[in-house]
Amino acid sequence: MIAWKTLRTVCLVLLLIPIVHLVYLVSRDTLASLNSSPEAWAVEVDAYVREDRTSKLPSDPIVVIGGRRVKLWRGLADIMAPRPVLMRGLGEATVDDLVHHYERLVAFYQPDTVVVLPSNSEFHIRANKDAESVVRSIRELIQLDTSMADTRRFVIITPIKTPLYPADVPVIDEAFALLQTMARKHDHVSVLNANSLLSRPDGMPNPAYYRADGVNLNEHGYLRLSVLLQTELDKHSPPG
Repeated sequence: MIAWKTLRTVCLVLLLIPIVHLVYLVSRDTLASLNSSPEAWAVEVDAYVREDRTSKLPSDPIVVIGGRRVKLWRGLADIMAPRPVLMRGLGEATVDDLVHHYERLVAFYQPDTVVVLPSNSEFHIRANKDAESVVRSIRELIQLDTSMADTRRFVIITPIKTPLYPADVPVIDEAFALLQTMARKHDHVSVLNANSLLSRPDGMPNPAYYRADGVNLNEHGYLRLSVLLQTELDKHSPPG
């Protein structure tokens, strides 16, 4: 018969395993965020490569790229069905990081549509960009996609305002205006203002659509984002 003290120790260890694993993941992502090199996300890119080797990849998918916000976005594939969706998020990757990994993260899948959701790190930690710099990076990504692929649609979701960083609001508003101007020069490019669905009447982000961290969207916020994207894509290519 197992002694009570031994059993208690075993149970304690089992309870601590997921906590230790979570601490490891957070520490790894934090270190990667502080590393300005695009290769900081090589481990995550390699994980997608391994996943693709054992999966049957769809034809003409919608490929969604970005950082943690993409990785936390659940349920989009169900809403977009029967159109296939591939979510390809990389930690706190910036658009510059996405440009660096474009060939494996986007072009490899020969997508019908590319959707880019900029990360909060565009304005903090990794990049500290102003509005013009963010738009310049997105323009480079569009040019790369145009030169290397036959993507039918390219959808830019505006940088998302957050309750934690109210000082970002005017910068994001400026970026949205610049993105609209840029998109008018490209027939296949659309800009979606997600903040119009995630803000209060005064234009500030509504905490009801965000997680407790004040940065990432909760399920209600993501549902609004999903419907916004679905409505946009239905204009150009109805499902079925």
